[in-house]
Amino acid sequence: MNTLQKIAWVVGCLSLAVVGSSSRYTGREVALAAVGRYNNQSAPTSPFKLLQISAVKTQTRSHRTMYEVRFLMMETMCNPDGVVMDVSDCPFKENGVKMKCITWAVQFRSHTQLRFRVVQCHQFPEPVDVPVLARLQRRP
Repeated sequence: MNTLQKIAWVVGCLSLAVVGSSSRYTGREVALAAVGRYNNQSAPTSPFKLLQISAVKTQTRSHRTMYEVRFLMMETMCNPDGVVMDVSDCPFKENGVKMKCITWAVQFRSHTQLRFRVVQCHQFPEPVDVPVLARLQRRP
């Protein structure tokens, strides 16, 4: 009976280790999934591609991991109607639209997929060169 209890204990520990080691996502993986979701849901004229990750916050609770990722994405030269193998193969469009985005996603321990709460993006303004109309000079 003692050997049977030891075997049951080892099997129980291994089961907990497998359940507890659910795959966690990196900030880059969350951002890439958010860009894909944005491209699928908003149907832009040209698909967007991840340009830069600004910030990643991760909070793990007993049954879920929450992600907050801020990133920039930029318009590509690929045609959304054409056959695109992978957006990562598309080059960025020269002077393409840049979008500043934030996403909140949750991964529950019982699932391996992310559930997006929000993918919010707005156009990222480029610095504008303001012409100088006049310069003031001090008299000595």
